Amino acid sequence: MAALTLKLAAAPTTATLPGDPGPSDLCPADMRLVEGIHHDQLAQVCLDARQDGKHTHCYRYHDDLSMQVGPATMVRVCMDQFEAPNRRGAKPMVLASYNSAQKWCERRGKRLCQEQEWELACEGPEHRPWAYGWSVQTRLCNSNKGWKQVDFAAFGSDRDKARAESDRLWQGSTSGRYKTCISSYGIVDMMGNVEEWVASREKRRFPGALMGGFWAKPWTGCRGTNDAHQPSFAFYETGFRCCKDVKNDVEDDD
Repeated sequence: MAALTLKLAAAPTTATLPGDPGPSDLCPADMRLVEGIHHDQLAQVCLDARQDGKHTHCYRYHDDLSMQVGPATMVRVCMDQFEAPNRRGAKPMVLASYNSAQKWCERRGKRLCQEQEWELACEGPEHRPWAYGWSVQTRLCNSNKGWKQVDFAAFGSDRDKARAESDRLWQGSTSGRYKTCISSYGIVDMMGNVEEWVASREKRRFPGALMGGFWAKPWTGCRGTNDAHQPSFAFYETGFRCCKDVKNDVEDDD
């Protein structure tokens, strides 16, 4: 008689990264609870402004000094800890449009994160300009790679050419490789790596916007919204992560 071998399923990975508060009972194990008050605008004092061509970027703000302005929104949402496909050690998905990202999340019972949710998850309750702190630290996240010249013609209707060009330009890192690139809520790689599609605020031109910059924009912070693209736009560094509404804690007993 053949021996019966039992294989036990591996337990799901929980909190392992420094600064990760761990999963909540209100969210799936691979998501993190983001809860707090988001204000529409945030005024902060720049202490290190640097000129870059036609643009000026701030590389350091006054520590712990923020003025919250505009309408306040209560945020309470489950957010993927990692960029899609939301697996530590996986290569983030790119060449994603707002439309394709939205469908990907919906097929998994989730949705794209809202712009305000993403901002709060990044800046934390301390309202930090960058997920990790008050000044640019190029070693903490994958955000300081050199920019490569792009063959824009490759990103036409031919998906194979677009994929080949995207692979040539790739300088991203696998999810969670930068253990120091984590927000107060435990959300990883919000600075740099790949830009992330979100559902835009009201009154923006398009329904989707891109957040967090990518591997060649060290100055991009938690409020660095790129709202210049149509929902069909997809490029070599455009990715996303998903969110999920928090269910009611406990039904009232009558």
